[in-house]
Amino acid sequence: MAAQYLQEMRRPYYIVPSTFIEYIDTFTKMCRSEGSKDRFSNGLSILSEATSLVTVMQDELLALGPQIEEKSKEIEILMVKLKEDSQAVEQVRAIVKMEEELMVQETQIVHEYAEATADLNKVLPLLEKAVSALDALEKSHISEIRVYTKPPELVLTVMHAVCILLQQKPDWTTAKQLLGDPGFLKRLVSLDKDSLPEKVFLKLRRYSKCPDFNPAKVGMVSIACRSMCLWVLALENYHDVYKVHLDCCIPLVLQKEILSYSLEDRYNASVSERQELGRRKERTTNRVQRAASLISALSNEKDRWEKAVCDLDNKLQHIVGDVMVSSAFITYCGPLTADYRKVMVKKWLDFCHNMEIPVSPQYTFTSAMTEKNQVRHWQNTGLPPDQNSTENAVIVKNGPHWPLLIDPQGQATRWISSMEGVRLRKMLASDPNYMKTVERAIGMGDAVLIQDVLENIDPCLQPILIKNLTIREGQSFIKIGDTEIEYNPNFRYIYSFN
Repeated sequence: MAAQYLQEMRRPYYIVPSTFIEYIDTFTKMCRSEGSKDRFSNGLSILSEATSLVTVMQDELLALGPQIEEKSKEIEILMVKLKEDSQAVEQVRAIVKMEEELMVQETQIVHEYAEATADLNKVLPLLEKAVSALDALEKSHISEIRVYTKPPELVLTVMHAVCILLQQKPDWTTAKQLLGDPGFLKRLVSLDKDSLPEKVFLKLRRYSKCPDFNPAKVGMVSIACRSMCLWVLALENYHDVYKVHLDCCIPLVLQKEILSYSLEDRYNASVSERQELGRRKERTTNRVQRAASLISALSNEKDRWEKAVCDLDNKLQHIVGDVMVSSAFITYCGPLTADYRKVMVKKWLDFCHNMEIPVSPQYTFTSAMTEKNQVRHWQNTGLPPDQNSTENAVIVKNGPHWPLLIDPQGQATRWISSMEGVRLRKMLASDPNYMKTVERAIGMGDAVLIQDVLENIDPCLQPILIKNLTIREGQSFIKIGDTEIEYNPNFRYIYSFN
């Protein structure tokens, strides 16, 4: 195949023994990442449990109905006896009127309490998500901020807000001291959010109400500050909702106490029991309605999850053959044209069939390696819509080597620039200072695009191209010349020529 390709296309195509080792590594990594269906199965299990709980609560409602009717009859008998005494009747009427007024007030308070509780239930997942984002931060992310002598404005704003929440002086000196504390992230995660005084949040508004104080804009400057910005906003939102929730909860408790004491001397135990049964019925009815609404809202998701689980089961039946062909495509087909790629894929599929290795009946490289939504997103960001470009994009995203792009029309460069955004550092191979830029990008985890490379590549790039990393105490390092640099795993290196 290599000789034929050289004869027809005038392009050399080299296969060396290490290429097969790369194929084995690619195959192994893909096998570990394919076929996960736990999250769909867990979702279906939770929906099934919710349906069972709704059935239990509906049975409880059926049992409460006759009990409430029985207590109502007992109260009617009591009212008949009270009518024998006109004075008692007037007293009962006054009591009933007071009860009605109190019930109206209680209903209003319960309604406000329910709304506040619902709002609190909405903000808690956002707070948990923000805490998870803090947990996901690594030491390198914090070091990225700490090295600043004069930090960007957004980084300074976020760190001032963090200092306010930690009840520290909001300046960069204090912020650097906090960042240098090994337990800094643990201190943020374990912060007692319910005991912070109101004056802290009054000071915080000076920073949080800034138009640029949002995770999206902060994330363009610093990954760590984006997570801390998300945490600050979630904590502030939680405080606002928690305050409303507490304000509603206290009058509700006081109102119940007033009602209890006002009726204690006038009604017998049957009245109190009927009220308790009514409250139980109301609570259970609300729970059933909320659970039914949730199940109804997730009914479409249930169908989608069941279909996803079924599709994954079918996919797992052919995963060995699909991954074998896909990993071979990534390893060997990068330099080949579209026609040669089709020939190679056909040979591999025929081999799988002959060896009785299960492979998808309608196998294609793009369908096996990516989803339609992902392809559509790539095309929206500048990727040409043809099949060959889509295959190249999959190889760029999943290949074991840094990609070399032959890009005479600049299409790949535009797509890479759109995908990477502001984190991309573009430069020419003839730039005398490009190595300094590459070294900074390695430490910061940015992407680098070297354009107009020549046939002979600078030997200093050799450790980067072969990913010659050294790991010490869980941290990766790379040596470029005489300099050893801390290696950020988010670093991406791309080079191209026209």
